[in-house]
Amino acid sequence: MLSTRLNAKKHRTGEAGFSLAEAIVSAGLLTISSVALISVFTSSVESVKSIYNRDAVSAAINADLAETQRINDYYTCFSGICEVANQELPLTKYEYAPDNDPANSAAYSSFADLCKNTPTNLSQGLVDKLGASTIITPNITRTASLHPNNGSNGHLYIVEWSPPKGPKTQIILSPTVSQWCP
Repeated sequence: MLSTRLNAKKHRTGEAGFSLAEAIVSAGLLTISSVALISVFTSSVESVKSIYNRDAVSAAINADLAETQRINDYYTCFSGICEVANQELPLTKYEYAPDNDPANSAAYSSFADLCKNTPTNLSQGLVDKLGASTIITPNITRTASLHPNNGSNGHLYIVEWSPPKGPKTQIILSPTVSQWCP
């Protein structure tokens, strides 16, 4: 009987616990905050994936850009035939192009012809070497073409990387060997 009186007293003074309405409101607030947290977490995961993909694209373009610049810097025409030198040490000025020596007249003449701004000039050889359009990763296309504003003996060419999303990267180069054109 004593316990029945205590329970009745608790009921009368409002100390019996949560009412059904309070429990429903707190469950609703918990649900809303859980949905908000899940949304923030999902958004954060998508953001991290986007940053990772952007960094992967940037790394792939930078690696190919470095290789493109190496090809540009090691492109030589010493024998009159242009090719990319396969050495790691920097080339000396005597390794890029033949001199105008009677012993090298055929090589020098061939090199001088490549120095002219014609469809078979030095830059076109590099464009051919790089490939007019090449896929460097499953998602990035590299294109190489002669620069449309090439002047006389300009030897400029454009290399452009196009990822599926985001901005293109472009560089305008002139073959290092063109510095020795007559």
